[in-house]
Amino acid sequence: MIKKTKDYDMFVFRDDNREKIDQAHVKKLVQSITARNMLDLKPILVNEKMEIIDGQHRLLAAQKLDVEIYYDVQKNIDASDIIRLNTTKNWTTGDIFNFYCKHEYPEYLKLQEFMKKNQLSLKIAIIISIGKAHAQHADFKNGLFKFNDEIMEADLDTCWDTINYIKKMNGHSPYVLSAKFWQALLKIVQHYSFEADKWHSNVKKMVEHFTAKATTNDYVRMMQNIYNWRNNNKINLVDEL
Repeated sequence: MIKKTKDYDMFVFRDDNREKIDQAHVKKLVQSITARNMLDLKPILVNEKMEIIDGQHRLLAAQKLDVEIYYDVQKNIDASDIIRLNTTKNWTTGDIFNFYCKHEYPEYLKLQEFMKKNQLSLKIAIIISIGKAHAQHADFKNGLFKFNDEIMEADLDTCWDTINYIKKMNGHSPYVLSAKFWQALLKIVQHYSFEADKWHSNVKKMVEHFTAKATTNDYVRMMQNIYNWRNNNKINLVDEL
Protein backbone atom coordinates (compact mmCIF):
# COMPACT_ATOMS: atom_id res chain seq x y z
CA MET A 1 0.00 0.00 0.00
CA ILE A 2 1.37 3.39 -1.03
CA LYS A 3 1.44 6.02 1.69
CA LYS A 4 2.41 9.68 1.83
CA THR A 5 4.08 11.90 4.41
CA LYS A 6 5.97 15.11 5.04
CA ASP A 7 7.91 13.54 7.88
CA TYR A 8 11.12 13.24 5.90
CA ASP A 9 13.14 12.26 8.97
CA MET A 10 11.40 8.90 9.16
CA PHE A 11 13.44 7.69 6.20
CA VAL A 12 16.95 6.27 6.47
CA PHE A 13 19.72 6.82 3.91
CA ARG A 14 21.91 3.74 3.46
CA ASP A 15 25.64 4.33 2.97
CA ASP A 16 25.75 1.60 0.31
CA ASN A 17 23.08 3.30 -1.83
CA ARG A 18 25.10 5.43 -4.24
CA GLU A 19 28.56 6.87 -3.73
CA LYS A 20 27.18 10.39 -3.23
CA ILE A 21 24.09 12.49 -3.75
CA ASP A 22 23.95 14.20 -7.14
CA GLN A 23 22.85 17.72 -6.22
CA ALA A 24 22.43 18.68 -9.87
CA HIS A 25 19.91 15.85 -10.26
CA VAL A 26 18.07 16.99 -7.13
CA LYS A 27 17.86 20.48 -8.63
CA LYS A 28 16.39 19.10 -11.88
CA LEU A 29 13.81 17.14 -9.91
CA VAL A 30 12.86 20.26 -7.96
CA GLN A 31 12.26 22.08 -11.23
CA SER A 32 10.26 19.17 -12.62
CA ILE A 33 8.09 18.82 -9.51
CA THR A 34 7.52 22.57 -9.42
CA ALA A 35 6.29 22.48 -13.01
CA ARG A 36 4.06 19.46 -12.35
CA ASN A 37 4.06 17.40 -9.20
CA MET A 38 3.77 13.74 -10.22
CA LEU A 39 5.42 12.20 -7.17
CA ASP A 40 2.28 10.17 -6.50
CA LEU A 41 2.98 8.23 -9.70
CA LYS A 42 6.54 7.38 -8.67
CA PRO A 43 6.67 6.56 -4.93
CA ILE A 44 10.02 5.97 -3.33
CA LEU A 45 10.75 2.40 -2.32
CA VAL A 46 11.72 1.53 1.26
CA ASN A 47 12.21 -1.65 3.25
CA GLU A 48 10.67 -2.48 6.61
CA LYS A 49 13.37 -0.46 8.38
CA MET A 50 12.37 2.59 6.31
CA GLU A 51 15.72 2.46 4.54
CA ILE A 52 15.50 3.99 1.09
CA ILE A 53 16.08 1.41 -1.63
CA ASP A 54 15.09 3.61 -4.56
CA GLY A 55 14.26 7.33 -4.51
CA GLN A 56 16.84 9.24 -2.47
CA HIS A 57 16.91 12.14 -4.91
CA ARG A 58 13.11 12.35 -5.11
CA LEU A 59 12.89 12.51 -1.31
CA LEU A 60 15.43 15.35 -1.13
CA ALA A 61 13.61 17.25 -3.87
CA ALA A 62 10.28 16.85 -2.08
CA GLN A 63 11.89 18.03 1.14
CA LYS A 64 13.26 21.14 -0.54
CA LEU A 65 9.79 21.99 -1.81
CA ASP A 66 8.04 20.96 1.44
CA VAL A 67 5.64 18.70 -0.43
CA GLU A 68 4.42 15.23 0.45
CA ILE A 69 6.55 12.29 -0.58
CA TYR A 70 4.84 9.06 -1.56
CA TYR A 71 6.44 5.82 -0.41
CA ASP A 72 5.93 2.09 -0.77
CA VAL A 73 7.16 -0.31 1.93
CA GLN A 74 8.42 -3.54 0.40
CA LYS A 75 9.13 -6.59 2.52
CA ASN A 76 11.95 -9.08 1.96
CA ILE A 77 14.19 -6.69 0.07
CA ASP A 78 17.89 -7.33 0.61
CA ALA A 79 20.99 -5.29 -0.14
CA SER A 80 21.54 -6.87 -3.56
CA ASP A 81 18.17 -5.51 -4.73
CA ILE A 82 19.33 -1.90 -4.38
CA ILE A 83 21.16 -1.86 -7.71
CA ARG A 84 18.34 -3.68 -9.52
CA LEU A 85 15.62 -1.36 -8.22
CA ASN A 86 17.31 2.00 -8.75
CA THR A 87 15.64 3.06 -11.95
CA THR A 88 15.13 6.83 -11.82
CA LYS A 89 18.79 7.67 -12.17
CA ASN A 90 21.20 5.03 -13.38
CA TRP A 91 23.98 4.09 -11.00
CA THR A 92 27.44 5.25 -11.92
CA THR A 93 30.47 2.97 -11.81
CA GLY A 94 31.40 4.77 -8.58
CA ASP A 95 27.98 3.97 -7.07
CA ILE A 96 28.39 0.29 -7.92
CA PHE A 97 31.96 0.19 -6.60
CA ASN A 98 30.86 1.88 -3.36
CA PHE A 99 28.05 -0.65 -2.90
CA TYR A 100 30.27 -3.72 -3.19
CA CYS A 101 33.04 -2.21 -1.05
CA LYS A 102 30.52 -1.39 1.69
CA HIS A 103 29.45 -5.02 1.63
CA GLU A 104 33.09 -6.12 1.74
CA TYR A 105 33.25 -8.07 -1.50
CA PRO A 106 36.91 -9.25 -1.46
CA GLU A 107 37.73 -8.58 -5.14
CA TYR A 108 36.36 -5.03 -4.95
CA LEU A 109 38.34 -4.38 -1.77
CA LYS A 110 41.48 -5.52 -3.61
CA LEU A 111 40.73 -2.95 -6.30
CA GLN A 112 40.14 -0.28 -3.65
CA GLU A 113 43.50 -1.03 -2.02
CA PHE A 114 45.18 -1.03 -5.44
CA MET A 115 43.73 2.41 -6.18
CA LYS A 116 44.94 3.85 -2.87
CA LYS A 117 48.40 2.35 -3.15
CA ASN A 118 48.94 3.64 -6.69
CA GLN A 119 46.95 6.90 -6.39
CA LEU A 120 44.69 5.98 -9.30
CA SER A 121 41.17 7.03 -10.17
CA LEU A 122 38.55 4.29 -10.28
CA LYS A 123 38.22 4.58 -14.06
CA ILE A 124 41.92 4.05 -14.66
CA ALA A 125 42.18 1.28 -12.05
CA ILE A 126 39.37 -0.64 -13.76
CA ILE A 127 40.99 -0.24 -17.18
CA ILE A 128 44.29 -1.53 -15.80
CA SER A 129 42.58 -4.48 -14.16
CA ILE A 130 39.98 -5.58 -16.71
CA GLY A 131 40.37 -3.46 -19.84
CA LYS A 132 37.30 -2.40 -21.84
CA ALA A 133 35.60 -5.75 -22.59
CA HIS A 134 31.83 -5.37 -22.25
CA ALA A 135 31.36 -8.74 -20.57
CA GLN A 136 33.91 -7.92 -17.88
CA HIS A 137 32.25 -4.59 -17.14
CA ALA A 138 28.91 -6.38 -16.88
CA ASP A 139 30.54 -8.69 -14.33
CA PHE A 140 31.75 -5.60 -12.44
CA LYS A 141 28.18 -4.30 -12.21
CA ASN A 142 26.79 -7.66 -11.12
CA GLY A 143 29.28 -8.31 -8.32
CA LEU A 144 31.31 -10.86 -10.29
CA PHE A 145 34.44 -8.75 -10.78
CA LYS A 146 37.80 -10.52 -10.41
CA PHE A 147 40.85 -8.41 -9.64
CA ASN A 148 43.81 -9.01 -11.94
CA ASP A 149 46.45 -10.32 -9.54
CA GLU A 150 49.02 -10.38 -12.36
CA ILE A 151 49.35 -6.61 -12.52
CA MET A 152 53.09 -6.01 -12.46
CA GLU A 153 54.47 -3.44 -10.06
CA ALA A 154 57.34 -2.82 -12.48
CA ASP A 155 54.87 -1.86 -15.23
CA LEU A 156 53.16 0.61 -12.92
CA ASP A 157 56.50 2.06 -11.82
CA THR A 158 57.42 2.61 -15.47
CA CYS A 159 54.08 4.31 -16.11
CA TRP A 160 54.45 6.65 -13.14
CA ASP A 161 58.10 7.44 -13.99
CA THR A 162 56.96 8.38 -17.50
CA ILE A 163 54.05 10.50 -16.31
CA ASN A 164 56.08 12.32 -13.66
CA TYR A 165 58.86 13.12 -16.12
CA ILE A 166 56.40 14.49 -18.70
CA LYS A 167 54.79 16.70 -16.05
CA LYS A 168 58.19 17.86 -14.84
CA MET A 169 59.47 18.81 -18.28
CA ASN A 170 56.27 19.84 -20.10
CA GLY A 171 54.33 21.40 -17.25
CA HIS A 172 50.94 20.41 -15.83
CA SER A 173 49.91 18.16 -18.77
CA PRO A 174 46.55 16.97 -17.34
CA TYR A 175 46.06 14.53 -20.23
CA VAL A 176 48.64 12.16 -18.72
CA LEU A 177 46.13 11.23 -16.03
CA SER A 178 43.36 10.42 -18.51
CA ALA A 179 42.11 6.90 -19.07
CA LYS A 180 43.00 7.13 -22.78
CA PHE A 181 46.62 8.00 -22.01
CA TRP A 182 46.90 5.21 -19.44
CA GLN A 183 45.42 2.65 -21.83
CA ALA A 184 47.97 3.52 -24.48
CA LEU A 185 50.87 3.64 -22.04
CA LEU A 186 50.02 0.20 -20.69
CA LYS A 187 49.85 -1.21 -24.23
CA ILE A 188 53.42 -0.03 -24.80
CA VAL A 189 54.80 -1.01 -21.40
CA GLN A 190 53.22 -4.48 -21.45
CA HIS A 191 54.34 -5.35 -24.99
CA TYR A 192 56.44 -8.53 -24.99
CA SER A 193 59.38 -6.74 -26.69
CA PHE A 194 59.29 -3.66 -24.44
CA GLU A 195 62.64 -2.57 -23.00
CA ALA A 196 62.32 -0.15 -20.10
CA ASP A 197 65.82 1.32 -20.47
CA LYS A 198 65.26 2.20 -24.14
CA TRP A 199 61.85 3.68 -23.34
CA HIS A 200 63.18 5.91 -20.56
CA SER A 201 66.03 7.05 -22.79
CA ASN A 202 63.74 8.00 -25.65
CA VAL A 203 61.20 9.65 -23.34
CA LYS A 204 63.94 11.98 -22.09
CA LYS A 205 65.13 12.77 -25.62
CA MET A 206 61.65 13.26 -27.08
CA VAL A 207 59.58 14.49 -24.16
CA GLU A 208 58.32 17.44 -26.20
CA HIS A 209 56.56 14.97 -28.51
CA PHE A 210 54.11 14.05 -25.75
CA THR A 211 50.94 16.05 -26.41
CA ALA A 212 47.21 15.69 -25.81
CA LYS A 213 45.43 13.42 -28.29
CA ALA A 214 41.80 12.71 -29.12
CA THR A 215 41.77 8.93 -28.83
CA THR A 216 43.60 6.03 -27.22
CA ASN A 217 44.78 4.90 -30.66
CA ASP A 218 46.30 8.33 -31.29
CA TYR A 219 48.25 8.01 -28.04
CA VAL A 220 49.41 4.52 -29.04
CA ARG A 221 50.76 5.85 -32.34
CA MET A 222 52.54 8.71 -30.58
CA MET A 223 54.14 6.46 -27.98
CA GLN A 224 55.11 3.82 -30.52
CA ASN A 225 56.93 6.48 -32.56
CA ILE A 226 58.75 7.64 -29.44
CA TYR A 227 59.74 4.11 -28.44
CA ASN A 228 60.89 3.14 -31.96
CA TRP A 229 63.01 6.23 -32.55
CA ARG A 230 66.58 5.05 -33.25
CA ASN A 231 65.64 1.66 -31.87
CA ASN A 232 66.64 -1.49 -33.72
CA ASN A 233 64.17 -3.54 -31.67
CA LYS A 234 60.98 -1.84 -32.82
CA ILE A 235 57.47 -2.70 -31.71
CA ASN A 236 54.34 -2.51 -33.82
CA LEU A 237 51.06 -1.93 -32.05
CA VAL A 238 49.44 0.22 -34.73
CA ASP A 239 48.64 -2.79 -36.94
CA GLU A 240 46.75 -4.31 -33.99
CA LEU A 241 44.49 -1.28 -33.49
